Amino acid sequence: MGKVSYKNPKEADKKVRQIRDTLNGVISEMAKNASSFVVNPEKDFTRKRTLTFERMLKIILGMGGQSLNKELADYFMGADDFATKSAFVQQRDKIHPEAFKYLLHKSNELSSDEKTYMGYRLYACDGTVVNVATNPENKETHVNSYRHPEGLNQYHVNTLFDLMNKTYTDAVIQGVRVVDELQAAVSMINNLPLKGKAIFIGDRGYAAINLMEHCRRKDGMEFLIRVKEGWNTEVKALPMEEFDVDVPLDIRTTQTKEDKVAFKNGTAKYISGKSKFGKNKVSQTWDFESKHKMSIRVVRFKITEDKYETIATSLDRGSFPADKIKELYNMRWGIETSFRDLKYAIGMVNFHARKDNAIIQEIFASLVMYNFSERITACVVIVCATPRVYEYQVNFAVSAHICRSYYRKQENAPPTILQEIAKYIEPVRQGRADKRKLKAQTVVNFIYRVA
Repeated sequence: MGKVSYKNPKEADKKVRQIRDTLNGVISEMAKNASSFVVNPEKDFTRKRTLTFERMLKIILGMGGQSLNKELADYFMGADDFATKSAFVQQRDKIHPEAFKYLLHKSNELSSDEKTYMGYRLYACDGTVVNVATNPENKETHVNSYRHPEGLNQYHVNTLFDLMNKTYTDAVIQGVRVVDELQAAVSMINNLPLKGKAIFIGDRGYAAINLMEHCRRKDGMEFLIRVKEGWNTEVKALPMEEFDVDVPLDIRTTQTKEDKVAFKNGTAKYISGKSKFGKNKVSQTWDFESKHKMSIRVVRFKITEDKYETIATSLDRGSFPADKIKELYNMRWGIETSFRDLKYAIGMVNFHARKDNAIIQEIFASLVMYNFSERITACVVIVCATPRVYEYQVNFAVSAHICRSYYRKQENAPPTILQEIAKYIEPVRQGRADKRKLKAQTVVNFIYRVA
């Protein structure tokens, strides 16, 4: 059975309450300046109502997979007042989705997430798709599907994930028809309030020289990105074997006679850059000056007898030899498993709205609640009374359920809350290589949630 390693139960109670109070403190501060987070600052939330701005944020944060009526019934159970579904929908329409993005950023800023890898914060970047209510009029999210004659509406949620502290740092939400993962990653990197050193870790979808240069130009930021074997001419020319080499690049966005000779000789590389007339170019893939010389370290290592993995990085070879590079990239899998918990333990597949702004509210609310649950879960230390074959970890799905219930009740945490979470543990089986079972996503029936 799991136990919590606190000598004094009050210490556990204090830690959990501190996590909750930090989140509630941010919401209270936002409520004092609600006009900054609403659609109509001069009118919205200026009258005294049951559903205040602060109360609305807390209700949306605490919602799970039930219908909207049941969510409201749970929230107001035992209370003297009550709000109808219609009133809730009208009030939520007044809140700008950026309010929940601000809540995510501010609660992260005030948290005590301090775990690092060799002094570096590890930020994995990846995206996941969520299905929402069908709306053919939304051209940015609507796609055709042979399984669904009416089509599907989907959002792509680009995220930046702190691998060591298991929390979401930022997100950019885009319709699946207008997805630009590279630009989303650049935006999140540039907006990251970085203190100290960090490593950006990405899969092959982020293999772009422009993104790498954005990392290099942010103080303290390094990058580690998997690339294809034929990613560019320089990497394609390398032998199919293990190596650790530096690949020099001479980037140019112009096409003068001198440039064309260099392109032909293979001594320079053309990348579409900014328009000299100040226009936006659809094909722009370089945000910096031309000419620009840079060097990228490329590491290739075996993952099976006949398969290799190729990594492009800016990390120092002395401090991060090839085996460390391999270890760091393997750690990226943490963001993949977090998506499963985000969708099914937290419930980012269950939306209580049809309108786009309300859906974006709930996506960011899910990220905030994931972080809240993870921070409390991280306080649990599993201690087994007898030796066991496997190490054990907390079942996050159950832990998230307990944490959500605790947040919704808004009461002082009993000193046993972490012991309650620690009852639900499962073995950690390392090194599994089971083939991924891909399953087509289907749309959740939203009608019973909002109708």
